[in-house]
Amino acid sequence: MAFDTLVEAGKLSNNKLEKGVIELLYKENPVLSRMPFMDITGNGWTYNVETTMSSANFYNVGDVWNESSPTVTQTTAVLKILGQDADVDKFLQKTMTDTNDLERLAIEAATKAVEWEFMDAFFYGSTSSNKGFNGLHSLISNTTYNTVHAGTDTGTALSIAKLREAIDMVKGTPSMIISSKLMRRTMTTYLDSVGAAFTGGRDDFGIPTKYFSEIPWYVCDFITDTETASSGAYAAKTGGGNTSIFVLSFEPKGKALTGLQNGKITVEPVGTLQNKDANRFRIKWYCSLALPSIITCAKVDGIDADGTVTA
Repeated sequence: MAFDTLVEAGKLSNNKLEKGVIELLYKENPVLSRMPFMDITGNGWTYNVETTMSSANFYNVGDVWNESSPTVTQTTAVLKILGQDADVDKFLQKTMTDTNDLERLAIEAATKAVEWEFMDAFFYGSTSSNKGFNGLHSLISNTTYNTVHAGTDTGTALSIAKLREAIDMVKGTPSMIISSKLMRRTMTTYLDSVGAAFTGGRDDFGIPTKYFSEIPWYVCDFITDTETASSGAYAAKTGGGNTSIFVLSFEPKGKALTGLQNGKITVEPVGTLQNKDANRFRIKWYCSLALPSIITCAKVDGIDADGTVTA
């Protein structure tokens, strides 16, 4: 199966309108610019998640051998329909093109709405509560493999030891650490107080980026500081005063965190509307999210975002 990031998909697109929409999606978005997307046929992808490894034993001559199999959970990531309509008033388009391209502005606004909805689902999506796909809080299960709880219902200040524990849960070199802006400011304050600091550098796009333990640390406006502390696998984005830090890997492709789609995002000219003097364009994306290997991502949840970080 082919794996392309949205950046690569944008380069391959021959449709200028769709290429512009793809570029808007990944621009200044550390997740969408780096996460690979797999094109699938049908409306979903079924994969096996190994949650418990098989065991081996030493034996004496003549011993009876014991069989041991890993615990495998079969999971299906179902594609969801994500989209937004953009209506362009014909009169305004004709009379105001000297100052604004209303068609372009309308499509940009609809594209931004699609990005916001995808990223909200990326972190907090749950098929049990809405029409979207399962997000990271749901996919990163509540096991010792990839979840570290900083606190309980009231939330607790982050400890560096717990963050390093989450980093160690990820197999290989993580692609990124990602948090809210407030959480990174809190982390910066702590590092300054102990005479340390984030290291500086440029990421693979040449953008100046902060690094922690040689891993790029990005911020994302879609991670809230109002999460409910999670004693389970899922943390709601509102209702409390807590936040989460995610350690993500996008490698190896097809085994780590992967976006799914059936064809790239499209811009469909619906045409003239019957009930008003306007043209409609439909931004449409059949997409989902999959995490085949739980040891390629981890999280620290239940963090008091503006608390005092400790060692």
